[in-house]
Amino acid sequence: MIRDEVIERLRSAGRRFYVYQLSKPDGTPFYIGKGKGRRVLCHEREALGPDRSHKLNTIRKLKQTGREIHYELLAFYDDEVECHAHEIAEIRRLGRHDLRTGPLTNLTEGGEGASGLSEETKARIDVELHSADAPGDRGIANRFFFQLCSGVASVPVRPLSASRPRALAALPVNRAPTLRMAAALAASAIANRVLVEPGCIIPRRMALEERAMIIEYGASTNVLQAGMAALASGAPPTHELFVLSSVGYMAIIELVGKDILLDAGVLMPEG
Repeated sequence: MIRDEVIERLRSAGRRFYVYQLSKPDGTPFYIGKGKGRRVLCHEREALGPDRSHKLNTIRKLKQTGREIHYELLAFYDDEVECHAHEIAEIRRLGRHDLRTGPLTNLTEGGEGASGLSEETKARIDVELHSADAPGDRGIANRFFFQLCSGVASVPVRPLSASRPRALAALPVNRAPTLRMAAALAASAIANRVLVEPGCIIPRRMALEERAMIIEYGASTNVLQAGMAALASGAPPTHELFVLSSVGYMAIIELVGKDILLDAGVLMPEG
Protein backbone atom coordinates (compact mmCIF):
# COMPACT_ATOMS: atom_id res chain seq x y z
CA MET A 1 0.00 0.00 0.00
CA ILE A 2 1.46 3.38 -1.00
CA ARG A 3 1.18 6.64 0.96
CA ASP A 4 -1.91 8.00 -0.84
CA GLU A 5 -3.71 4.68 -0.40
CA VAL A 6 -2.92 4.73 3.33
CA ILE A 7 -4.34 8.24 3.68
CA GLU A 8 -7.55 7.24 1.90
CA ARG A 9 -7.90 4.11 4.00
CA LEU A 10 -7.43 6.13 7.21
CA ARG A 11 -10.13 8.56 6.10
CA SER A 12 -12.64 5.80 5.41
CA ALA A 13 -11.92 3.58 8.42
CA GLY A 14 -14.09 5.41 10.95
CA ARG A 15 -12.19 4.04 13.97
CA ARG A 16 -9.68 5.82 16.21
CA PHE A 17 -6.86 3.29 16.59
CA TYR A 18 -5.08 0.88 14.28
CA VAL A 19 -2.18 -1.57 14.07
CA TYR A 20 0.18 -1.08 11.16
CA GLN A 21 3.17 -2.78 9.57
CA LEU A 22 6.12 -1.35 7.66
CA SER A 23 7.76 -3.72 5.18
CA LYS A 24 10.60 -3.76 2.71
CA PRO A 25 9.75 -4.02 -1.01
CA ASP A 26 10.35 -7.78 -0.91
CA GLY A 27 7.60 -8.12 1.69
CA THR A 28 9.82 -8.56 4.76
CA PRO A 29 8.21 -6.73 7.71
CA PHE A 30 10.57 -4.54 9.72
CA TYR A 31 8.30 -2.64 12.10
CA ILE A 32 4.94 -3.09 13.82
CA GLY A 33 3.20 -0.16 15.47
CA LYS A 34 -0.03 1.07 17.00
CA GLY A 35 -1.29 4.44 15.88
CA LYS A 36 -4.05 6.95 15.41
CA GLY A 37 -4.35 9.78 12.95
CA ARG A 38 -1.42 9.65 10.52
CA ARG A 39 1.10 8.09 12.89
CA VAL A 40 1.89 5.35 10.39
CA LEU A 41 3.29 7.96 8.00
CA CYS A 42 5.55 9.75 10.51
CA HIS A 43 8.52 7.39 10.40
CA GLU A 44 9.91 8.66 7.11
CA ARG A 45 9.94 12.20 8.48
CA GLU A 46 11.70 10.98 11.63
CA ALA A 47 14.36 9.36 9.44
CA LEU A 48 15.24 12.80 8.05
CA GLY A 49 16.37 13.91 11.51
CA PRO A 50 19.53 13.13 13.49
CA ASP A 51 18.16 10.29 15.64
CA ARG A 52 19.66 6.84 15.16
CA SER A 53 17.92 3.50 15.50
CA HIS A 54 17.69 0.25 13.56
CA LYS A 55 14.23 1.26 12.32
CA LEU A 56 15.33 4.71 11.13
CA ASN A 57 18.52 3.37 9.54
CA THR A 58 16.45 0.78 7.66
CA ILE A 59 14.22 3.53 6.29
CA ARG A 60 17.27 5.63 5.33
CA LYS A 61 18.84 2.68 3.51
CA LEU A 62 15.66 2.03 1.54
CA LYS A 63 15.42 5.67 0.52
CA GLN A 64 19.11 5.88 -0.42
CA THR A 65 18.72 2.92 -2.77
CA GLY A 66 15.54 4.26 -4.38
CA ARG A 67 13.21 1.75 -2.80
CA GLU A 68 9.85 2.47 -1.17
CA ILE A 69 8.38 1.40 2.15
CA HIS A 70 5.32 -0.82 1.95
CA TYR A 71 2.60 0.25 4.39
CA GLU A 72 -0.01 -2.18 5.72
CA LEU A 73 -2.94 -1.28 7.97
CA LEU A 74 -3.57 -4.59 9.70
CA ALA A 75 -6.69 -3.84 11.78
CA PHE A 76 -8.75 -0.96 13.18
CA TYR A 77 -10.17 -0.59 16.70
CA ASP A 78 -12.34 1.72 18.76
CA ASP A 79 -10.79 0.35 21.95
CA GLU A 80 -7.13 1.25 22.59
CA VAL A 81 -6.45 -1.76 24.81
CA GLU A 82 -7.61 -4.14 22.09
CA CYS A 83 -5.39 -2.29 19.63
CA HIS A 84 -2.39 -2.62 21.94
CA ALA A 85 -3.16 -6.33 22.32
CA HIS A 86 -2.99 -6.85 18.57
CA GLU A 87 0.27 -4.88 18.37
CA ILE A 88 1.85 -7.03 21.09
CA ALA A 89 0.66 -10.23 19.41
CA GLU A 90 2.09 -9.23 16.01
CA ILE A 91 5.48 -8.32 17.49
CA ARG A 92 5.63 -11.64 19.32
CA ARG A 93 4.52 -13.56 16.23
CA LEU A 94 7.03 -12.00 13.83
CA GLY A 95 9.90 -11.64 16.30
CA ARG A 96 12.45 -8.91 17.03
CA HIS A 97 15.90 -8.55 15.51
CA ASP A 98 17.46 -7.43 18.81
CA LEU A 99 16.28 -10.66 20.45
CA ARG A 100 17.27 -12.74 17.40
CA THR A 101 13.71 -14.01 17.12
CA GLY A 102 12.69 -12.34 13.85
CA PRO A 103 13.07 -9.41 11.43
CA LEU A 104 11.41 -6.57 13.36
CA THR A 105 13.38 -3.48 14.39
CA ASN A 106 11.03 -2.89 17.34
CA LEU A 107 12.97 -2.52 20.59
CA THR A 108 10.07 -3.29 22.94
CA GLU A 109 7.24 -5.81 23.10
CA GLY A 110 4.67 -3.12 22.26
CA GLY A 111 1.78 -1.76 24.29
CA GLU A 112 3.41 1.59 25.07
CA GLY A 113 1.53 4.85 25.22
CA ALA A 114 -0.24 7.14 27.65
CA SER A 115 -2.65 4.44 28.73
CA GLY A 116 0.10 1.86 29.44
CA LEU A 117 -0.52 -1.79 30.22
CA SER A 118 0.10 -3.54 33.53
CA GLU A 119 1.72 -6.98 33.64
CA GLU A 120 -1.62 -8.38 34.74
CA THR A 121 -3.32 -6.84 31.70
CA LYS A 122 -0.61 -8.15 29.36
CA ALA A 123 -1.07 -11.64 30.80
CA ARG A 124 -4.82 -11.40 30.29
CA ILE A 125 -4.32 -10.22 26.70
CA ASP A 126 -2.02 -13.15 26.01
CA VAL A 127 -4.67 -15.59 27.24
CA GLU A 128 -7.41 -13.84 25.30
CA LEU A 129 -5.46 -13.94 22.05
CA HIS A 130 -3.81 -17.32 22.15
CA SER A 131 -5.88 -19.70 24.25
CA ALA A 132 -8.79 -21.96 23.44
CA ASP A 133 -10.87 -19.69 25.67
CA ALA A 134 -10.27 -16.62 23.51
CA PRO A 135 -13.52 -14.74 22.88
CA GLY A 136 -15.53 -14.65 19.67
CA ASP A 137 -14.18 -15.73 16.30
CA ARG A 138 -10.63 -15.84 17.63
CA GLY A 139 -11.63 -18.61 20.03
CA ILE A 140 -13.34 -20.56 17.26
CA ALA A 141 -10.14 -20.46 15.19
CA ASN A 142 -7.92 -21.36 18.16
CA ARG A 143 -10.02 -24.31 19.31
CA PHE A 144 -10.17 -25.79 15.82
CA PHE A 145 -6.46 -25.38 15.23
CA PHE A 146 -5.47 -26.83 18.61
CA GLN A 147 -7.11 -30.10 17.60
CA LEU A 148 -4.39 -30.38 14.94
CA CYS A 149 -1.48 -28.65 16.63
CA SER A 150 -1.39 -27.55 20.26
CA GLY A 151 2.25 -26.55 20.68
CA VAL A 152 2.30 -23.15 18.96
CA ALA A 153 2.62 -19.65 20.38
CA SER A 154 0.44 -18.09 17.68
CA VAL A 155 -2.41 -19.67 15.73
CA PRO A 156 -1.97 -18.99 11.97
CA VAL A 157 -5.70 -19.21 11.22
CA ARG A 158 -7.33 -15.85 11.89
CA PRO A 159 -10.88 -14.45 11.62
CA LEU A 160 -11.29 -12.73 8.26
CA SER A 161 -13.33 -10.00 9.95
CA ALA A 162 -10.26 -8.93 11.93
CA SER A 163 -7.81 -9.28 9.05
CA ARG A 164 -6.84 -7.28 6.04
CA PRO A 165 -5.45 -10.01 3.76
CA ARG A 166 -2.39 -9.14 1.73
CA ALA A 167 -1.70 -10.69 -1.66
CA LEU A 168 0.86 -13.49 -1.76
CA ALA A 169 3.62 -13.89 -4.34
CA ALA A 170 5.79 -16.76 -5.52
CA LEU A 171 8.88 -17.06 -3.30
CA PRO A 172 12.16 -18.99 -3.45
CA VAL A 173 12.39 -22.15 -1.37
CA ASN A 174 14.71 -21.35 1.53
CA ARG A 175 13.32 -22.96 4.67
CA ALA A 176 12.10 -26.28 6.05
CA PRO A 177 8.47 -27.25 6.73
CA THR A 178 7.21 -26.96 10.31
CA LEU A 179 4.25 -28.36 12.22
CA ARG A 180 2.64 -24.90 12.28
CA MET A 181 2.76 -24.64 8.47
CA ALA A 182 1.54 -28.21 7.97
CA ALA A 183 -1.32 -27.72 10.42
CA ALA A 184 -2.40 -24.50 8.71
CA LEU A 185 -2.77 -26.33 5.40
CA ALA A 186 -4.43 -29.30 7.09
CA ALA A 187 -6.91 -26.99 8.82
CA SER A 188 -8.05 -25.54 5.53
CA ALA A 189 -8.15 -28.93 3.84
CA ILE A 190 -10.38 -30.28 6.59
CA ALA A 191 -12.61 -27.20 6.71
CA ASN A 192 -12.98 -27.16 2.91
CA ARG A 193 -13.31 -30.96 2.59
CA VAL A 194 -10.28 -31.25 0.30
CA LEU A 195 -8.78 -34.71 -0.19
CA VAL A 196 -5.12 -34.32 0.82
CA GLU A 197 -2.82 -35.57 -1.95
CA PRO A 198 -0.04 -34.06 -4.07
CA GLY A 199 -1.50 -31.56 -6.52
CA CYS A 200 -4.70 -30.92 -4.58
CA ILE A 201 -6.00 -27.35 -4.31
CA ILE A 202 -6.19 -25.99 -0.75
CA PRO A 203 -7.84 -22.56 -0.30
CA ARG A 204 -6.23 -19.96 1.93
CA ARG A 205 -9.75 -19.14 3.14
CA MET A 206 -12.03 -21.43 5.13
CA ALA A 207 -15.23 -21.36 7.18
CA LEU A 208 -15.35 -22.55 10.80
CA GLU A 209 -18.74 -22.64 12.50
CA GLU A 210 -20.02 -20.48 9.62
CA ARG A 211 -17.36 -17.85 10.34
CA ALA A 212 -14.94 -16.81 7.59
CA MET A 213 -11.29 -17.49 8.46
CA ILE A 214 -8.02 -17.15 6.57
CA ILE A 215 -4.45 -18.40 6.88
CA GLU A 216 -2.44 -15.33 7.90
CA TYR A 217 0.12 -13.75 5.58
CA GLY A 218 3.19 -14.84 7.55
CA ALA A 219 2.22 -18.51 7.68
CA SER A 220 1.16 -18.43 4.03
CA THR A 221 4.52 -17.06 2.89
CA ASN A 222 6.29 -19.64 5.06
CA VAL A 223 4.38 -22.41 3.29
CA LEU A 224 5.60 -21.08 -0.06
CA GLN A 225 9.18 -20.61 1.17
CA ALA A 226 9.23 -24.19 2.44
CA GLY A 227 8.17 -25.52 -0.96
CA MET A 228 5.06 -27.06 0.56
CA ALA A 229 2.79 -25.54 -2.05
CA ALA A 230 2.75 -23.30 -5.10
CA LEU A 231 0.41 -20.37 -5.46
CA ALA A 232 -2.35 -20.61 -8.05
CA SER A 233 -2.47 -17.38 -10.03
CA GLY A 234 -5.25 -14.90 -10.58
CA ALA A 235 -7.19 -14.94 -7.30
CA PRO A 236 -7.61 -11.98 -4.91
CA PRO A 237 -6.04 -12.30 -1.43
CA THR A 238 -9.27 -13.48 0.21
CA HIS A 239 -9.62 -16.35 -2.26
CA GLU A 240 -6.04 -17.39 -3.00
CA LEU A 241 -5.35 -21.07 -3.59
CA PHE A 242 -2.41 -23.31 -2.70
CA VAL A 243 -1.40 -26.20 -4.97
CA LEU A 244 -0.02 -28.80 -2.57
CA SER A 245 3.42 -30.19 -3.50
CA SER A 246 4.80 -33.62 -2.66
CA VAL A 247 6.93 -31.89 0.00
CA GLY A 248 3.82 -30.34 1.51
CA TYR A 249 1.93 -33.62 1.35
CA MET A 250 4.67 -35.50 3.21
CA ALA A 251 4.95 -32.71 5.78
CA ILE A 252 1.24 -32.87 6.55
CA ILE A 253 1.34 -36.67 6.79
CA GLU A 254 4.42 -36.76 9.00
CA LEU A 255 3.85 -33.70 11.18
CA VAL A 256 0.06 -33.59 11.59
CA GLY A 257 -0.43 -37.36 11.36
CA LYS A 258 -2.41 -39.77 9.25
CA ASP A 259 -4.95 -40.62 11.96
CA ILE A 260 -6.23 -37.05 12.25
CA LEU A 261 -6.59 -36.77 8.47
CA LEU A 262 -8.26 -40.17 8.15
CA ASP A 263 -10.74 -39.37 10.93
CA ALA A 264 -11.52 -36.06 9.22
CA GLY A 265 -12.17 -37.86 5.95
CA VAL A 266 -9.54 -35.96 3.94
CA LEU A 267 -7.05 -38.82 3.45
CA MET A 268 -7.59 -42.02 1.53
CA PRO A 269 -6.97 -45.19 3.59
CA GLU A 270 -4.07 -47.35 2.50
CA GLY A 271 -4.73 -50.73 0.94
